[in-house]
Amino acid sequence: MQARGKLSSIEKVRLLDPEIRDDLISIKYVVDGDEVQLSFSYDFPVTMDRQDLRMLSLIPLVNYSLFTEEIEAEFPITKQDYDFIKNMMVINSREIYVNKLLKRGQEFYREEYIPKSPNEEEASHCPILNIDLEPNTRNDFKKDGSVAIMSSGGKDSLLTYGIMKEVGANVFPIFVNESGGHWKTASVAYDHFQANHENTLRIWTTVDRFYRKMSSKVKALNDRALTAWSDTYPIRLFIFPVYIFSSIPYYTKFGISGVMKGDEFDDPRGFPPEYGIKHYYGIYDQMQTFDLALNSYFNSIGYNLKFYSALRNITGTVEERILFNRYPELAKLQRSCHSCHDEGGQIVPCGRCTKCDGILLFLSANSLDPRIINYKEQDILDFSNTYLERKFRLDEDEMQHARYLISKGSKGTYKEHVEKIHEDPEFSDSQLIDGMWRDKVMAILKEYTKGTTHLENGEWT
Repeated sequence: MQARGKLSSIEKVRLLDPEIRDDLISIKYVVDGDEVQLSFSYDFPVTMDRQDLRMLSLIPLVNYSLFTEEIEAEFPITKQDYDFIKNMMVINSREIYVNKLLKRGQEFYREEYIPKSPNEEEASHCPILNIDLEPNTRNDFKKDGSVAIMSSGGKDSLLTYGIMKEVGANVFPIFVNESGGHWKTASVAYDHFQANHENTLRIWTTVDRFYRKMSSKVKALNDRALTAWSDTYPIRLFIFPVYIFSSIPYYTKFGISGVMKGDEFDDPRGFPPEYGIKHYYGIYDQMQTFDLALNSYFNSIGYNLKFYSALRNITGTVEERILFNRYPELAKLQRSCHSCHDEGGQIVPCGRCTKCDGILLFLSANSLDPRIINYKEQDILDFSNTYLERKFRLDEDEMQHARYLISKGSKGTYKEHVEKIHEDPEFSDSQLIDGMWRDKVMAILKEYTKGTTHLENGEWT
């Protein structure tokens, strides 16, 4: 059997036309004969352009592009939708192929499915899209300069909220409530925002159940991938687009002009091709390249939404410095953990996952107290004793610089650029920030950084 035959698990996904009933969007798929359902519920009776609704039904399937042979829809989509989905599926297939199958294969996949001779053609698989086309009939909606922030209760979205409120934007935090345990992480911030900040919105969705059902059909996954806890997903890497596209009813209702994801700086030097296959280290939907793709797509359908991040020029170390020192009330809400849980009525981070490792590193490097965000004494002590041995999922320079700061210069390596504003046209271009807010946003960042740096000949100068 050829490698492509091995990777193929889902022969055909058929999409039924999505339905809207009051505040509920209901989507049905027939996956090799089995019905799989997906729902989105809103804060009010929902209205959504039929073409947007159909596009929303396609977006979650991008996560399974590498393992699917054909996608058929009983409805037409636009050429713009078709091209966007096809491009995303090729990119996502490469992301899974490199960052899951090749890099972490034995953790999640059966040995016989891991490619023995990796190649770009196999990695770049796109299912056959058996979908008719129709003209784009969407009409642009009136915008008033308001900003939506895709919010999760982590440092990125909280800091983005603080900055954008300070610079005078009319901000709509949008929380997406997956029906699993992820909501514990977001609930602290959501409950506070709902009680104290106007414009707070929420979407409830069963997308995590959809993913579990779809993943159960992927033959290449081993038993551990389907049942055991892990701090990363074995397949899905195209997560944020589901939140973005499901939020369209809120964009149109409230006249949203810009959509902000709290994406921080990622060093492009850490993204070399693998086996000649271009990839984005599994974080494509958090990168500037994806923002530009979204801008292009939404412009092509006539919506002219702007997607950008206020934080793409700064590292996590600097983010925590600004959040805790400038917006302490927001900092208290931060929960950045894969396994937050309830202890005595308080939502507490686990203190041991890779997310927690990174947060404890950033806070320690800034001499900030992790107890403020409910880290326990033992977790803090264990971290202080073992941070030199822990394996962080961070850019090497940021990790070394944080170790240097924590140890007062006795360990790690001083990397000056980590505390600077990174300007790079391809990966961190501050010019993409809406001109209404750009100067004010950058002025805040400059108060907590040590100048500006540019990438030249592979080095930050």
